Amino acid sequence: MSDIIGAVRPFGVSVDYDDTFTSCPATWAKVIGVLRQAGARVVCVTSRTPEMKVTDFPGEVFYCSGRPKREVMHEHRVDIHVWIDDQREYIGQDPNRLLLKSLAGTR
Repeated sequence: MSDIIGAVRPFGVSVDYDDTFTSCPATWAKVIGVLRQAGARVVCVTSRTPEMKVTDFPGEVFYCSGRPKREVMHEHRVDIHVWIDDQREYIGQDPNRLLLKSLAGTR
């Protein structure tokens, strides 16, 4: 049995769309299925705008419109614990951590 089943809060996994999910949709769909069976919340977080619809991802899609992905997910109050992305620079930094650094004067 997985440790994430019955966790206090959902274990969030983000899968990027372009050049990640699209690199092998059938394989990623199987991986997503395994993660969900283990209790994870798997979502697609893309830099695309909402006008550039993603229609073949098996689940929720969040559109960041070029903004840092962590910030957008923070605004949606969705915790992401694992980021699967071919361009990690688009993920950005945790807004809570940035705030703490700013308050501590260590930015």
